[in-house]
Amino acid sequence: MESKITATGLELLIDQALYSEDVVFKCFYWYSGTFNVEIEQSLPSQIRVIVKPKKEQAFEPEILLEQISKDLIDFKLRDIVTKETTTIRELIIAKAFAYADFEQNPTTEVSDPVGFDPTLIQ
Repeated sequence: MESKITATGLELLIDQALYSEDVVFKCFYWYSGTFNVEIEQSLPSQIRVIVKPKKEQAFEPEILLEQISKDLIDFKLRDIVTKETTTIRELIIAKAFAYADFEQNPTTEVSDPVGFDPTLIQ
């Protein structure tokens, strides 16, 4: 990742061989509360991200850059785990609903341990 500190914020060039567009968008979404974030395709293999504070506030670009680097790794790892566990999650969901009979009404009574009786509500 290449970075340049500007007068108004940070400009980053992110290699898409390392971080996919999905990872970049998920990561920088969390910065959009405090910062204005612009994401665009720079080159066929690079994403350009511009991060600027929304308000006139104390802004330490070195600390922000360090946090962005950590967050990109975090979201990349989340993406890897999601891809590796997709089949397992699909099998669990399929197994959970394999014998479900959605037409049958529940045979249990609705109750509340604190004494609320939902059958008295009109």
